[in-house]
Amino acid sequence: MKAIAVLSATILLFASLSYLVEANADDHSANQKLKVSKSMFPRFYQRLLEIIKERAYQKVRQQYQKKILEMATNENYEEKNTMGNARQHEKQNFTFNWTFMIYLDGDNNLCNYANKKLNEILNIRKAGTAIVVLYDGNRYNDSCLYAITNDKIERINRNEANMGSGATLKEFISIAKKNYSARHYMLEIWGHGNGWMGVAFDKTNKDYLTLEELKNSIGGIDIISFSACYMGSMEVAYALKDKASYFIAPEGAMLASGLPYEKIFEEFNASMDCESVAKLIVREYGKYYIHTSTNFAAWNLSKLDELVQAIDNFSASLNKSMVEIARNVTAIDSKFVDLYEFAKFFGEKDIMEAINETIISKFGNLHGIEIYCPLPQYYSNKYSSLSFSIATHWDEIL
Repeated sequence: MKAIAVLSATILLFASLSYLVEANADDHSANQKLKVSKSMFPRFYQRLLEIIKERAYQKVRQQYQKKILEMATNENYEEKNTMGNARQHEKQNFTFNWTFMIYLDGDNNLCNYANKKLNEILNIRKAGTAIVVLYDGNRYNDSCLYAITNDKIERINRNEANMGSGATLKEFISIAKKNYSARHYMLEIWGHGNGWMGVAFDKTNKDYLTLEELKNSIGGIDIISFSACYMGSMEVAYALKDKASYFIAPEGAMLASGLPYEKIFEEFNASMDCESVAKLIVREYGKYYIHTSTNFAAWNLSKLDELVQAIDNFSASLNKSMVEIARNVTAIDSKFVDLYEFAKFFGEKDIMEAINETIISKFGNLHGIEIYCPLPQYYSNKYSSLSFSIATHWDEIL
Protein backbone atom coordinates (compact mmCIF):
# COMPACT_ATOMS: atom_id res chain seq x y z
CA MET A 1 0.00 0.00 0.00
CA LYS A 2 2.84 2.39 0.81
CA ALA A 3 4.43 1.70 -2.58
CA ILE A 4 1.18 2.64 -4.28
CA ALA A 5 0.96 5.84 -2.25
CA VAL A 6 4.51 6.80 -3.22
CA LEU A 7 3.78 6.08 -6.88
CA SER A 8 0.62 8.20 -6.73
CA ALA A 9 2.53 11.06 -5.13
CA THR A 10 5.20 10.74 -7.81
CA ILE A 11 2.65 10.99 -10.59
CA LEU A 12 1.10 14.04 -8.94
CA LEU A 13 4.52 15.66 -8.55
CA PHE A 14 5.37 14.86 -12.16
CA ALA A 15 2.14 16.46 -13.37
CA SER A 16 2.71 19.57 -11.25
CA LEU A 17 6.32 20.02 -12.40
CA SER A 18 5.31 19.44 -15.99
CA TYR A 19 2.76 22.21 -15.68
CA LEU A 20 5.22 24.59 -14.01
CA VAL A 21 7.98 23.90 -16.50
CA GLU A 22 5.65 24.45 -19.43
CA ALA A 23 4.16 27.62 -17.89
CA ASN A 24 7.54 29.06 -16.98
CA ALA A 25 8.91 28.24 -20.41
CA ASP A 26 6.09 30.18 -22.04
CA ASP A 27 6.52 33.16 -19.67
CA HIS A 28 10.28 33.35 -20.06
CA SER A 29 10.02 33.02 -23.80
CA ALA A 30 7.53 35.82 -23.93
CA ASN A 31 9.57 38.09 -21.68
CA GLN A 32 12.88 36.88 -23.05
CA LYS A 33 14.07 36.17 -19.44
CA LEU A 34 14.90 32.56 -20.13
CA LYS A 35 18.45 32.34 -21.42
CA VAL A 36 17.96 28.78 -22.57
CA SER A 37 16.66 28.46 -26.08
CA LYS A 38 13.48 26.55 -26.79
CA SER A 39 15.52 24.06 -28.72
CA MET A 40 17.20 23.00 -25.44
CA PHE A 41 13.94 22.52 -23.56
CA PRO A 42 13.18 18.93 -24.70
CA ARG A 43 16.52 17.79 -23.24
CA PHE A 44 15.79 19.60 -19.97
CA TYR A 45 12.31 18.09 -19.85
CA GLN A 46 13.67 14.58 -20.48
CA ARG A 47 16.33 14.97 -17.78
CA LEU A 48 13.76 16.22 -15.29
CA LEU A 49 11.61 13.16 -16.00
CA GLU A 50 14.59 10.83 -15.43
CA ILE A 51 15.40 12.51 -12.10
CA ILE A 52 11.80 12.19 -10.91
CA LYS A 53 11.63 8.50 -11.89
CA GLU A 54 14.97 7.72 -10.25
CA ARG A 55 14.06 9.41 -6.97
CA ALA A 56 10.66 7.74 -6.89
CA TYR A 57 12.27 4.33 -7.49
CA GLN A 58 14.83 4.94 -4.73
CA LYS A 59 12.12 5.90 -2.25
CA VAL A 60 10.02 2.84 -3.00
CA ARG A 61 13.11 0.62 -2.77
CA GLN A 62 14.08 2.12 0.61
CA GLN A 63 10.60 1.51 2.00
CA TYR A 64 10.60 -2.07 0.69
CA GLN A 65 14.00 -2.74 2.29
CA LYS A 66 12.75 -1.27 5.56
CA LYS A 67 9.76 -3.64 5.54
CA ILE A 68 11.97 -6.65 4.84
CA LEU A 69 14.22 -5.65 7.73
CA GLU A 70 11.23 -5.39 10.08
CA MET A 71 10.08 -8.87 9.07
CA ALA A 72 13.53 -10.35 9.58
CA THR A 73 14.12 -8.77 12.98
CA ASN A 74 10.65 -9.36 14.44
CA GLU A 75 10.76 -12.87 15.93
CA ASN A 76 7.00 -13.08 16.13
CA TYR A 77 6.21 -11.81 12.66
CA GLU A 78 6.00 -15.19 10.95
CA GLU A 79 4.18 -16.74 13.89
CA LYS A 80 1.54 -14.00 13.97
CA ASN A 81 1.10 -13.37 10.28
CA THR A 82 1.85 -16.71 8.65
CA MET A 83 1.59 -19.62 11.10
CA GLY A 84 -1.30 -18.05 12.98
CA ASN A 85 -3.35 -17.71 9.82
CA ALA A 86 -2.35 -21.22 8.72
CA ARG A 87 -3.42 -22.73 12.04
CA GLN A 88 -6.70 -20.87 11.94
CA HIS A 89 -7.25 -22.06 8.38
CA GLU A 90 -6.40 -25.64 9.33
CA LYS A 91 -8.83 -25.53 12.24
CA GLN A 92 -11.65 -24.26 10.04
CA ASN A 93 -10.81 -26.25 6.94
CA PHE A 94 -13.07 -29.28 7.30
CA THR A 95 -15.52 -30.95 4.94
CA PHE A 96 -17.87 -32.61 7.44
CA ASN A 97 -19.10 -31.98 10.95
CA TRP A 98 -18.51 -35.62 11.88
CA THR A 99 -16.40 -38.42 10.47
CA PHE A 100 -16.96 -41.89 11.91
CA MET A 101 -14.10 -44.34 11.44
CA ILE A 102 -15.05 -47.99 11.85
CA TYR A 103 -12.24 -50.53 12.10
CA LEU A 104 -14.24 -53.64 11.26
CA ASP A 105 -12.19 -56.75 12.01
CA GLY A 106 -14.01 -59.84 10.79
CA ASP A 107 -10.88 -61.89 10.12
CA ASN A 108 -11.94 -64.51 12.67
CA ASN A 109 -15.07 -66.42 13.66
CA LEU A 110 -17.04 -63.14 13.78
CA CYS A 111 -16.96 -62.77 9.99
CA ASN A 112 -20.70 -63.34 9.45
CA TYR A 113 -21.51 -60.68 12.03
CA ALA A 114 -18.99 -58.33 10.44
CA ASN A 115 -20.64 -58.79 7.03
CA LYS A 116 -24.06 -57.96 8.48
CA LYS A 117 -22.65 -54.92 10.22
CA LEU A 118 -21.00 -53.72 7.02
CA ASN A 119 -24.27 -54.05 5.07
CA GLU A 120 -26.08 -52.11 7.78
CA ILE A 121 -23.52 -49.30 7.67
CA LEU A 122 -23.53 -49.07 3.86
CA ASN A 123 -27.23 -48.14 3.94
CA ILE A 124 -26.73 -45.15 6.24
CA ARG A 125 -26.81 -41.60 4.89
CA LYS A 126 -26.58 -38.49 7.05
CA ALA A 127 -26.00 -34.91 5.99
CA GLY A 128 -22.75 -33.39 7.18
CA THR A 129 -21.38 -36.82 8.06
CA ALA A 130 -18.86 -39.24 6.58
CA ILE A 131 -18.49 -42.88 7.58
CA VAL A 132 -15.20 -44.52 6.68
CA VAL A 133 -14.88 -48.29 7.14
CA LEU A 134 -11.86 -50.56 6.92
CA TYR A 135 -13.29 -54.05 6.53
CA ASP A 136 -11.41 -57.34 6.69
CA GLY A 137 -13.14 -60.70 6.46
CA ASN A 138 -11.88 -64.25 6.88
CA ARG A 139 -11.02 -64.77 3.21
CA TYR A 140 -7.62 -63.82 1.88
CA ASN A 141 -7.45 -60.45 0.11
CA ASP A 142 -11.06 -59.52 0.91
CA SER A 143 -10.05 -56.30 2.68
CA CYS A 144 -11.80 -53.12 1.50
CA LEU A 145 -11.94 -49.46 2.41
CA TYR A 146 -15.38 -47.86 2.17
CA ALA A 147 -16.37 -44.22 2.45
CA ILE A 148 -20.06 -43.36 2.81
CA THR A 149 -21.17 -39.75 2.44
CA ASN A 150 -24.53 -38.16 1.83
CA ASP A 151 -24.40 -38.61 -1.93
CA LYS A 152 -22.21 -41.61 -2.67
CA ILE A 153 -20.29 -44.71 -1.58
CA GLU A 154 -16.66 -45.15 -2.50
CA ARG A 155 -15.05 -48.57 -2.38
CA ILE A 156 -11.33 -49.20 -2.63
CA ASN A 157 -10.06 -52.77 -2.78
CA ARG A 158 -6.73 -53.26 -1.10
CA ASN A 159 -4.26 -55.96 -0.21
CA GLU A 160 -4.91 -58.22 2.75
CA ALA A 161 -5.05 -55.98 5.82
CA ASN A 162 -3.43 -57.07 9.06
CA MET A 163 -6.02 -55.71 11.48
CA GLY A 164 -3.81 -56.73 14.37
CA SER A 165 -1.08 -54.31 13.34
CA GLY A 166 -0.74 -50.85 14.83
CA ALA A 167 0.57 -49.64 11.47
CA THR A 168 -2.71 -50.63 9.79
CA LEU A 169 -4.78 -48.77 12.37
CA LYS A 170 -2.58 -45.69 12.18
CA GLU A 171 -2.74 -45.63 8.38
CA PHE A 172 -6.52 -46.01 8.44
CA ILE A 173 -6.96 -43.06 10.80
CA SER A 174 -4.61 -40.94 8.69
CA ILE A 175 -6.46 -41.73 5.44
CA ALA A 176 -9.85 -40.97 6.99
CA LYS A 177 -8.75 -37.66 8.48
CA LYS A 178 -6.92 -36.54 5.36
CA ASN A 179 -9.69 -37.32 2.88
CA TYR A 180 -12.76 -36.77 5.07
CA SER A 181 -11.73 -33.93 7.34
CA ALA A 182 -14.25 -33.08 10.03
CA ARG A 183 -14.92 -30.95 13.05
CA HIS A 184 -15.28 -34.13 15.15
CA TYR A 185 -13.96 -37.68 14.81
CA MET A 186 -15.11 -40.94 16.32
CA LEU A 187 -13.17 -44.20 16.04
CA GLU A 188 -14.80 -47.57 16.67
CA ILE A 189 -12.74 -50.74 16.91
CA TRP A 190 -14.90 -53.79 16.25
CA GLY A 191 -13.85 -57.40 16.81
CA HIS A 192 -12.63 -59.74 19.52
CA GLY A 193 -11.26 -58.13 22.66
CA ASN A 194 -9.62 -59.18 25.89
CA GLY A 195 -9.20 -55.97 27.85
CA TRP A 196 -5.64 -54.70 28.29
CA MET A 197 -4.38 -57.99 26.83
CA GLY A 198 -5.38 -57.12 23.27
CA VAL A 199 -8.09 -56.39 20.70
CA ALA A 200 -8.79 -56.89 16.98
CA PHE A 201 -7.50 -60.45 16.70
CA ASP A 202 -6.60 -61.20 13.07
CA LYS A 203 -6.66 -64.93 12.30
CA THR A 204 -4.97 -64.72 8.88
CA ASN A 205 -1.98 -62.79 10.20
CA LYS A 206 -2.05 -64.35 13.69
CA ASP A 207 -1.79 -60.89 15.20
CA TYR A 208 -3.69 -58.49 17.48
CA LEU A 209 -3.47 -54.90 18.64
CA THR A 210 -1.62 -54.51 21.92
CA LEU A 211 -2.40 -51.71 24.35
CA GLU A 212 0.87 -50.04 23.40
CA GLU A 213 -0.04 -50.20 19.70
CA LEU A 214 -3.40 -48.60 20.42
CA LYS A 215 -1.71 -45.83 22.35
CA ASN A 216 0.85 -45.18 19.60
CA SER A 217 -1.63 -45.37 16.71
CA ILE A 218 -4.52 -43.25 17.95
CA GLY A 219 -4.51 -39.48 18.13
CA GLY A 220 -6.69 -36.47 17.39
CA ILE A 221 -9.93 -38.37 18.10
CA ASP A 222 -12.93 -37.05 20.02
CA ILE A 223 -14.59 -40.38 20.84
CA ILE A 224 -13.02 -43.83 21.01
CA SER A 225 -15.49 -46.72 21.04
CA PHE A 226 -14.94 -50.46 21.33
CA SER A 227 -17.36 -53.11 20.15
CA ALA A 228 -15.16 -55.80 21.67
CA CYS A 229 -15.28 -57.77 24.90
CA TYR A 230 -13.73 -56.51 28.15
CA MET A 231 -12.48 -53.22 26.72
CA GLY A 232 -14.27 -51.10 29.33
CA SER A 233 -11.38 -51.45 31.76
CA MET A 234 -9.37 -48.98 33.81
CA GLU A 235 -6.18 -50.16 32.15
CA VAL A 236 -7.39 -49.50 28.58
CA ALA A 237 -9.00 -46.16 29.41
CA TYR A 238 -5.93 -44.93 31.28
CA ALA A 239 -3.65 -45.77 28.34
CA LEU A 240 -5.90 -43.77 26.00
CA LYS A 241 -6.87 -40.89 28.30
CA ASP A 242 -4.79 -38.37 26.35
CA LYS A 243 -5.90 -39.68 22.94
CA ALA A 244 -9.58 -38.72 23.10
CA SER A 245 -12.17 -36.87 25.16
CA TYR A 246 -14.70 -39.68 25.50
CA PHE A 247 -14.43 -43.45 25.74
CA ILE A 248 -17.23 -45.96 25.08
CA ALA A 249 -16.89 -49.67 25.78
CA PRO A 250 -18.55 -52.73 27.31
CA GLU A 251 -17.87 -53.84 30.83
CA GLY A 252 -17.49 -57.57 30.38
CA ALA A 253 -18.69 -59.36 27.25
CA MET A 254 -19.91 -57.58 24.10
CA LEU A 255 -22.69 -58.92 21.94
CA ALA A 256 -21.39 -59.91 18.51
CA SER A 257 -23.96 -57.82 16.67
CA GLY A 258 -22.25 -54.69 18.01
CA LEU A 259 -23.62 -51.15 17.97
CA PRO A 260 -27.10 -50.67 16.45
CA TYR A 261 -25.87 -48.11 13.94
CA GLU A 262 -29.17 -47.87 12.07
CA LYS A 263 -30.99 -46.86 15.26
CA ILE A 264 -28.19 -44.56 16.36
CA PHE A 265 -28.17 -42.63 13.10
CA GLU A 266 -31.94 -42.24 13.11
CA GLU A 267 -31.47 -40.05 16.20
CA PHE A 268 -28.10 -38.55 15.32
CA ASN A 269 -27.61 -35.19 13.64
CA ALA A 270 -24.32 -33.68 12.60
CA SER A 271 -24.69 -30.59 14.81
CA MET A 272 -24.46 -32.65 18.02
CA ASP A 273 -21.47 -32.18 20.32
CA CYS A 274 -19.21 -35.00 21.47
CA GLU A 275 -20.80 -35.66 24.85
CA SER A 276 -24.27 -35.77 23.32
CA VAL A 277 -23.12 -38.30 20.72
CA ALA A 278 -21.47 -40.48 23.37
CA LYS A 279 -24.65 -40.48 25.46
CA LEU A 280 -26.79 -41.14 22.38
CA ILE A 281 -24.78 -44.24 21.49
CA VAL A 282 -25.17 -45.74 24.97
CA ARG A 283 -28.87 -44.82 25.11
CA GLU A 284 -29.66 -46.44 21.76
CA TYR A 285 -27.53 -49.45 22.66
CA GLY A 286 -29.61 -49.87 25.83
CA LYS A 287 -32.89 -49.63 23.94
CA TYR A 288 -31.76 -52.17 21.36
CA TYR A 289 -30.45 -54.69 23.89
CA ILE A 290 -32.98 -54.01 26.64
CA HIS A 291 -33.69 -57.71 27.19
CA THR A 292 -30.05 -58.76 27.52
CA SER A 293 -27.61 -58.83 30.43
CA THR A 294 -24.89 -56.86 28.63
CA ASN A 295 -23.26 -53.74 30.12
CA PHE A 296 -22.13 -50.67 28.21
CA ALA A 297 -20.93 -47.22 29.27
CA ALA A 298 -19.53 -43.87 28.14
CA TRP A 299 -16.67 -42.25 30.05
CA ASN A 300 -15.51 -38.65 30.31
CA LEU A 301 -11.75 -39.16 30.13
CA SER A 302 -11.01 -35.73 31.58
CA LYS A 303 -12.22 -37.07 34.96
CA LEU A 304 -9.97 -40.11 34.93
CA ASP A 305 -6.98 -38.70 36.82
CA GLU A 306 -9.08 -38.14 39.95
CA LEU A 307 -10.32 -41.72 39.80
CA VAL A 308 -6.80 -43.08 39.34
CA GLN A 309 -5.58 -41.10 42.34
CA ALA A 310 -8.41 -42.51 44.46
CA ILE A 311 -7.54 -46.06 43.35
CA ASP A 312 -3.88 -45.50 44.17
CA ASN A 313 -4.68 -44.23 47.67
CA PHE A 314 -7.03 -47.14 48.26
CA SER A 315 -4.77 -49.90 46.92
CA ALA A 316 -1.88 -48.75 49.12
CA SER A 317 -3.93 -49.79 52.15
CA LEU A 318 -4.98 -53.25 50.92
CA ASN A 319 -3.41 -56.67 51.30
CA LYS A 320 -3.87 -59.78 49.19
CA SER A 321 -6.12 -61.62 51.62
CA MET A 322 -8.56 -58.70 51.67
CA VAL A 323 -8.53 -58.59 47.87
CA GLU A 324 -9.32 -62.29 47.64
CA ILE A 325 -12.43 -61.90 49.79
CA ALA A 326 -13.68 -58.90 47.80
CA ARG A 327 -12.99 -60.63 44.49
CA ASN A 328 -15.29 -63.50 45.34
CA VAL A 329 -18.14 -61.02 45.81
CA THR A 330 -17.52 -58.56 42.95
CA ALA A 331 -15.98 -60.61 40.11
CA ILE A 332 -17.60 -60.43 36.68
CA ASP A 333 -15.42 -63.32 35.48
CA SER A 334 -12.11 -65.01 36.35
CA LYS A 335 -10.00 -61.92 35.50
CA PHE A 336 -12.01 -58.77 36.18
CA VAL A 337 -14.11 -57.22 38.93
CA ASP A 338 -16.60 -54.36 38.84
CA LEU A 339 -14.59 -51.49 40.33
CA TYR A 340 -17.58 -49.74 41.91
CA GLU A 341 -18.77 -52.89 43.69
CA PHE A 342 -15.21 -53.67 44.77
CA ALA A 343 -14.86 -50.20 46.32
CA LYS A 344 -18.33 -50.43 47.85
CA PHE A 345 -17.35 -53.67 49.59
CA PHE A 346 -14.72 -51.69 51.50
CA GLY A 347 -16.81 -48.54 51.86
CA GLU A 348 -14.42 -46.52 49.67
CA LYS A 349 -16.59 -43.52 48.86
CA ASP A 350 -13.83 -41.59 47.07
CA ILE A 351 -13.65 -44.24 44.36
CA MET A 352 -17.41 -44.57 44.13
CA GLU A 353 -17.88 -40.82 43.75
CA ALA A 354 -15.07 -40.59 41.19
CA ILE A 355 -16.71 -43.35 39.14
CA ASN A 356 -20.01 -41.46 39.17
CA GLU A 357 -18.16 -38.39 37.87
CA THR A 358 -16.36 -40.36 35.15
CA ILE A 359 -19.28 -42.37 33.78
CA ILE A 360 -21.65 -40.05 31.92
CA SER A 361 -24.03 -42.73 30.64
CA LYS A 362 -24.41 -46.46 31.20
CA PHE A 363 -26.62 -49.42 30.46
CA GLY A 364 -26.85 -52.65 32.48
CA ASN A 365 -26.70 -53.76 36.08
CA LEU A 366 -23.01 -53.00 36.55
CA HIS A 367 -21.41 -49.57 36.91
CA GLY A 368 -19.41 -49.27 33.70
CA ILE A 369 -15.80 -49.84 34.83
CA GLU A 370 -13.95 -53.10 35.27
CA ILE A 371 -10.45 -53.56 36.65
CA TYR A 372 -8.00 -56.44 36.43
CA CYS A 373 -8.24 -58.62 39.53
CA PRO A 374 -7.70 -62.22 38.37
CA LEU A 375 -7.68 -65.48 40.19
CA PRO A 376 -4.04 -66.32 41.01
CA GLN A 377 -3.71 -68.90 38.23
CA TYR A 378 -4.71 -66.32 35.59
CA TYR A 379 -2.38 -63.52 36.65
CA SER A 380 -0.03 -62.23 33.90
CA ASN A 381 3.40 -60.83 34.75
CA LYS A 382 2.99 -58.38 31.86
CA TYR A 383 0.49 -56.45 33.95
CA SER A 384 3.16 -54.74 36.02
CA SER A 385 4.56 -53.00 32.93
CA LEU A 386 1.30 -51.20 32.07
CA SER A 387 1.13 -47.43 32.51
CA PHE A 388 -1.77 -47.88 34.94
CA SER A 389 0.28 -50.27 37.08
CA ILE A 390 3.19 -47.85 37.12
CA ALA A 391 0.89 -44.99 38.16
CA THR A 392 -0.75 -46.89 41.04
CA HIS A 393 -0.14 -49.57 43.68
CA TRP A 394 -2.88 -51.76 42.23
CA ASP A 395 -0.58 -54.38 40.71
CA GLU A 396 1.11 -54.86 44.09
CA ILE A 397 -2.03 -56.28 45.68
CA LEU A 398 -2.75 -58.88 43.00
